[in-house]
Amino acid sequence: MPVLSTFYGIVVSMYFMDNRRHHRPHVHARYQDDEAVLSIPEGELLEGGLPPGKLRLVQAWVEIHRDELMADWQLAAGGQQPFKIEPLRYVMNPRVRSVVARDDYKLEIEFQNGETGIYDCAPLLELGVFQELRDVVYFKQARAEGGTVIWPHEQDICPDTLYEDAKKLVAGRCP
Repeated sequence: MPVLSTFYGIVVSMYFMDNRRHHRPHVHARYQDDEAVLSIPEGELLEGGLPPGKLRLVQAWVEIHRDELMADWQLAAGGQQPFKIEPLRYVMNPRVRSVVARDDYKLEIEFQNGETGIYDCAPLLELGVFQELRDVVYFKQARAEGGTVIWPHEQDICPDTLYEDAKKLVAGRCP
């Protein structure tokens, strides 16, 4: 089953020659253990389910890419490889909900969308205002505030940088 796009933990695919069961153009969206089948071009839920927020994201993606999806449907229904489609991107990345600073100059971050990740601050420690973070006692005073991570003397890191550069964690596993 060719993957068309992946965004926010959602994998959207389209089967080859898959017009018998649902009798209309559709995509399959998987998120963790959930799977849903959505019609093209409407984004109507045909089968299965996703968490409500994830379902809305897929429906918005279908709406944005309906013409590309219909073209891919024609290819897949004819047994040809469909093209990849751009993922859904928020105008703004999720902000920081909580943070734990570790002894190794890494931040364990939980974002507002429920994702967690590790951001390595070591490359920043030689740069201007961040040099103070080399003191591990000071580094560990990091806190979540205003959607980002800050320290007592107002050092902060752009929340988009934290989200985009953090190594995302799989539940139950920590590097």
